[in-house]
Amino acid sequence: MKPQEFKSRYGCTLQTDPETKQHYIKLPVTDFNQLAYMQESLLEGILLLTQLEERHYKREQLQSVMYWLCKLVLLTYPHDELEGLSKWLESE
Repeated sequence: MKPQEFKSRYGCTLQTDPETKQHYIKLPVTDFNQLAYMQESLLEGILLLTQLEERHYKREQLQSVMYWLCKLVLLTYPHDELEGLSKWLESE
């Protein structure tokens, strides 16, 4: 199988930005409500992690999990889309 065929057939989640060549994860959502629900769930998970008794987990493990959950929430925030919508609505 050629690389281009592999990419077109299996490259659905991991994407490469053509301009910056940076890799990112594509998270398909049907609308912003679904994205908001996902972010709320991640934040709820972080809250629950902060309420765990530390004797069951190493502090470093909890910090690592909270770091990655926070990073996911921040990276999935639709900043560009919301900024574009704001500009579009202002121009109407």
